[in-house]
Order: sequence, then structure tokens, then C-alpha cells
Amino acid sequence: MEEAPINRSKVKLYILVVILAVVSLAFRVINDFFYEQTSVLFVGLPALLTILVINYYKTPKTAYGVVFKTITIFLLMSSILLGEGILCVIFAAPIFYGIGAVIVYIVEYNKNKKNSKLYSLLVIPVLLVLAQPFGILEEPEIQSVQTSVILQNDVSINSFNKHPDFMKDYPNFFKIGFPEPVGINGTGTSLGDVRNIQFESTTKGIGTLSLEVTSKTETSIVFKAVKDNTHINHWLSWKKMKVELVHLDDNKTEVKWTSSYQCELGPHWYFEPLEAFAVKTMNKHLLDAYFNQQ
Repeated sequence: MEEAPINRSKVKLYILVVILAVVSLAFRVINDFFYEQTSVLFVGLPALLTILVINYYKTPKTAYGVVFKTITIFLLMSSILLGEGILCVIFAAPIFYGIGAVIVYIVEYNKNKKNSKLYSLLVIPVLLVLAQPFGILEEPEIQSVQTSVILQNDVSINSFNKHPDFMKDYPNFFKIGFPEPVGINGTGTSLGDVRNIQFESTTKGIGTLSLEVTSKTETSIVFKAVKDNTHINHWLSWKKMKVELVHLDDNKTEVKWTSSYQCELGPHWYFEPLEAFAVKTMNKHLLDAYFNQQ
């Protein structure tokens, strides 16, 4: 008498495994075609997973619970392949759950109202996916994030002639999986001088960010990114970094650090605020590393 429920449970498990296999295969195809940083991954994949679960994973439990459970399993599985592992899961999870919740709501609302016209709303994520290959041909807008601090002493641009200890007081935010700075070669501040900063990724090894001095005055300096083969370039493209000094009364100095970059992840409306927070945190850490230890 208990064999039937057990068999039904096995069938559900097999269906779940097949769904995860299909989505994992889609994930590999997305990577092979270099769309892993676009909405094809972050919108299309959770949409595909949700639709498969709703259509084929029959269960008396709520659709939300099953979809969220399946998404969680997929994210845990894919963390091995998503680059920095736990970091990518943390950043991707809200949009995966959000897309899943929107589609479940549309389907459940459609069932309750018996209005098949509402099913057309499912075309929204499909349109996002189809439009993305054309969108990635457009140049992303350059983002600029400025961070400033007021120091209680007089400082100069010559602070860039020293080797900073990037790992001292390293922000906890970056410890969740960002590539870590492990070394720097070059400290010159003359026009044309280049400094190479090595970052170590847990999955991609050591890469180098090269910055060249393109402008310098007594109160400012501009670095241009000339090479970046670190794992960070999967998320954003550095353009330039500008540091300005404003000498105040009582021997104080205001230091402004402005970083300019392009967001390489889509959809931009979701990832740009996350990257802005990360860059602002980085600016503050670099200000401390170069100027608070004079």
C-alpha cells in the first residue's frame, strides 16, 4: 500500500534531476557563447528553470516553495562553475528568486482568473532574452564613483611613490570572494609610469591590472587602465582613476578619489548599484592605504 507514494516521490525526484540537468546544459551553452555576463544568464536562465518546474514538477506544495527550492539547489550546484563561487551566488540569488517569483505570480494569477490572455505576460522575460544579444553590442555607459575623506594633516601626491599594504584592514565586504590584491610592481608618478597590481582569484589564479599615469599636477594625478586580465574584468572594465587634493585650513586635506568604469554585467539596472557600492568601498580602502599611513 505504501509503494505508490514512494514511486510518486521517485518520479518527482527524477523530474527534478532532469530539470536541473536541462538548466545546467543551458548554462554551459550560455558560457560557450560568451553570454555569461548578460541578461541571457541572469534573466533567461531563472525564467527557463521556473517554467520547467511549473509545467513538469507536479506537487501539492505551493509553486513558490518548489520553484525557490529548485533555484536554491541549482545555485548551490552552479557555484562551482560561476567563477568566485559564493560571491556569484550571493549576487545572483536575488534576481534569480525575483524572476522566479514574478513568473509564478503570473501563472498562479492566470489560473485563478481563468484568463488565458494574461499568459501573454510570460513573453516579457522572453523579450529580455531575445533583445540581449543586440544590447551587448552597445557600449555601456561609463560610471563614475567618487569617495572623499578629510585628513587631519597635510598630504601630497607623492604618497603614490610608496608600496601600500593593500591587505591591511582589508574590508570584510571583499572577503566574501572577490579577487585579492597580493602584490604591486612600480610606484612612479611621472607621466607614462606604469604600476602593475596583482590580484589572486580562487578560481582563475593571478591576474594583473596595469595603471599608467596620464596626468599629474601638484594636487592631482590620473591613472588610466591599460591592461586588466584579472577576474574583475568579468564584472567591470576600468577606465581611469583620478585623485585630487584640496588643502583646507588648519593643515587639513580633503582627498577625493574618483573611479570610472563600465558595468559588464546585465541587466545593468540590477548590477550597476551593486558595483557602485563595491567601487565606493574600494575607493575608501585605497585612500586609507595610501594616505592614512604617512
